[in-house]
Amino acid sequence: MSSNSNIATHDGIVISSANGKVCVEMQVVSACSICKAHEKCAFVDKDKKVVEIDTDNWQQYNVGQNVIVSVNESLGLLAVLLAYILPALIIVGSVVLLSSLCQSEVVAASVSIVIIAVYFIVLYRFRNRLQKKFTFSLTKNQ
Repeated sequence: MSSNSNIATHDGIVISSANGKVCVEMQVVSACSICKAHEKCAFVDKDKKVVEIDTDNWQQYNVGQNVIVSVNESLGLLAVLLAYILPALIIVGSVVLLSSLCQSEVVAASVSIVIIAVYFIVLYRFRNRLQKKFTFSLTKNQ
């Protein structure tokens, strides 16, 4: 993964292309990949991720073709905020507030879990709007 003027890129391979969508599989490797012993190490974290990209010129991409997937880095920060930071703040804040308002820690923790569940339900309900905001671009790898 590289970065150039606030754009993050990642190499991938097209696994399907149809109906305005191109599915790209990317090999995601942990930071251990720079270690000289990473090929022999059992702790190396390798995972394949598939990204579905909406594009008008989907016909230009063929299965097996090498491509570059790009995304604005600020969208990555927004994703971290929505998925990790806000939920953590909500749950900690609600536990602290509810613990001071009621005598039972069990009730405070239970209500906090309900609050965080509602947060994720709302996030899920707005997934289509969020998908439009989180857009990837696709270019052929030369």
